[in-house]
Amino acid sequence: MIALAELAKSVLPTDEGAFVVFGSLARSEFTIGSDLDWAVLIDGRADSGHLEIVQRLCADLELEFKRPGPTELFGGLVFSHELIHAIGGDEDSNKNMTRRLLLLLESAPIPATGSEAVHNRIVQGILYRYVEEDASFLDPQDPARRVPRFLLNDVVRFWRTMAVDYANKFRSRSGQGWALRNIKLRMSRKLLFVSGLFMCLSCKLLPPTKIDRNIQSQELVDFLREWTRRAPLESLALVIEKYAPSLAADVFDSYDSFLELLNDAPRRESLKDLSPEAAYKDESFLRARALSDTFDRALRKLLFDSDRDIADLVMQYGVF
Repeated sequence: MIALAELAKSVLPTDEGAFVVFGSLARSEFTIGSDLDWAVLIDGRADSGHLEIVQRLCADLELEFKRPGPTELFGGLVFSHELIHAIGGDEDSNKNMTRRLLLLLESAPIPATGSEAVHNRIVQGILYRYVEEDASFLDPQDPARRVPRFLLNDVVRFWRTMAVDYANKFRSRSGQGWALRNIKLRMSRKLLFVSGLFMCLSCKLLPPTKIDRNIQSQELVDFLREWTRRAPLESLALVIEKYAPSLAADVFDSYDSFLELLNDAPRRESLKDLSPEAAYKDESFLRARALSDTFDRALRKLLFDSDRDIADLVMQYGVF
């Protein structure tokens, strides 16, 4: 297999570029048939040579990996300015918002000269935007840690966008790949949303140990940054271990079985070819749906039935 770190070192500028992977590889869930979702993040001056970097990476990566999907989210250049400054408003396209949230929830820099530092700068810059411009943190009379609504609203928007895009892809691709996307939406995509939800709620559930009156502090950004360094399953495990250990088996066993299914090449290919009409008579699809139902029930118990503190926060911040 191509050594991604060596490849990144050979093509990246030393102080302004990061070779970053997303998706299953970033979540440590890479299986047979997985795409390699990647981007070159640029945090510096624009340079015509940046295109050459992408072209060289594409040529080398396509020797061993499937190309990223046709939406053009990945496999190219992404500049920090849009990610940090275009949050909300007309300039914040679905593509830009999706890249930003995936950068927070499931991204990992491939080690190379400057790559990790660039990735960290951009993630920190995004988190500062969410924290420092959140009006709910401005009340000097209330020093208690609160949920970052600005960030939470974008996490919710991201989840709803994934659900709407799923329906749009069904139409635009004439149903091709529907069954596999359906299961991924119900498992790995839902995991991303729940991890992002708890990233926000954990500012009250698992707050930084030091409490001060300066809510807009480096401390809170650092707390959120540590959350983004973990894989979504690892972050969810922290919450379940503390608040609902009885749900661990349903959550993680069902998710492990989902990954086993994706790593079974014949079954994965059969799901890609299933139409909606045939899916509900297919053994593999019905098995996958049963796993996703178990996963969903466990997550709903976690959010609404496992602990009063969690349920109150979900009702307070998850609806309005």
